[in-house]
Amino acid sequence: MLVDKENSVLSLVDDNKEEIIEYLQKLISFKTITPPSNGKAESDDYKGLQDFVHQSLTEMGFTLDMWEIDASKLESFPGSGVISDRDLSNMPVVVGKLKGKGSGKSLILNGHYDVVSPGEVENWKHDPFGGEIENNKLFGRGACDMKGGIAAMLEALKFIHKAGVKLNGDVTVETVPDEELTSMGTLACCQKGYKADAAIIPEPTDMNMLVAVRGSLNGKITVFGRAGHAETAQPHWKKGGAVNAISKAMKIVQALEELTEEWRREPDKQHKFLDPDIVMPTVIKGGKWRIMYPEKVEIEFNSDFVPSTANMKEAIEEKIMSVAATDPWMKEHPPKLETNP
Repeated sequence: MLVDKENSVLSLVDDNKEEIIEYLQKLISFKTITPPSNGKAESDDYKGLQDFVHQSLTEMGFTLDMWEIDASKLESFPGSGVISDRDLSNMPVVVGKLKGKGSGKSLILNGHYDVVSPGEVENWKHDPFGGEIENNKLFGRGACDMKGGIAAMLEALKFIHKAGVKLNGDVTVETVPDEELTSMGTLACCQKGYKADAAIIPEPTDMNMLVAVRGSLNGKITVFGRAGHAETAQPHWKKGGAVNAISKAMKIVQALEELTEEWRREPDKQHKFLDPDIVMPTVIKGGKWRIMYPEKVEIEFNSDFVPSTANMKEAIEEKIMSVAATDPWMKEHPPKLETNP
């Protein structure tokens, strides 16, 4: 009997592949780019996508909850990435719950609908929000991470529903914002009391089941220089001469790369399920004018670490300060390390 139900669902999936593809293309068409840390939603696409998901779940008989997150009221847990003054208005959470027959385990299906900026659009061969298909591959922002996962879980539920299968346990669906920066969407669901016996998050994993995740620490390193005219010969900095903060920042970036390589070889950074620690410079800001020595450079970074790492911030700070100690200017004007709580 169970095999017959499974075959019925799988047959519906096989017969409706075009519908599944079209559903994903529709999700991709919503420009739900994660706002910067000091920004907010720039359009109604976030709510438009969630209204679309809300309708899908309603048609399957789910009981729906939809709300906007007040970041100032979120509890802060280790690694949660809460930014208490972040504006998440117009970026709603949708949670749908379908009651089972009561004799089975409960399950949460969770997916984030925000996507990373497409960057320089002219470097794309395909429209990043077009969901175009070429050589049996669908292209677009979120096609893998993770509107593809949202489409997979919602379409799977739809065909289970169409096949007339009544699940034994409750199913809760969560589509959440802001995973790419803070993960406060999922945290808001947890704080609101949504829980289950198990959860599946269909992120792109090459079809491997991942059962662990590294901790994460994000932050910024500010490297200082001294302003001066770039077209004028400068005296030594001890005599008031200019110092190029970009040149100094290059040493810090190299130090972070060296640190990642060191961790790759350390025995205590090896884990059964996880890659070793990493610290990756991802954003650099510096300079005001092309004929002036830059007096400050900010290096934003992302770092991830295995459970054996006691203090990631301390490890990064020790490395950059050891490099700064070898540079006479930075020894007297050390870089400043700041991390998100």
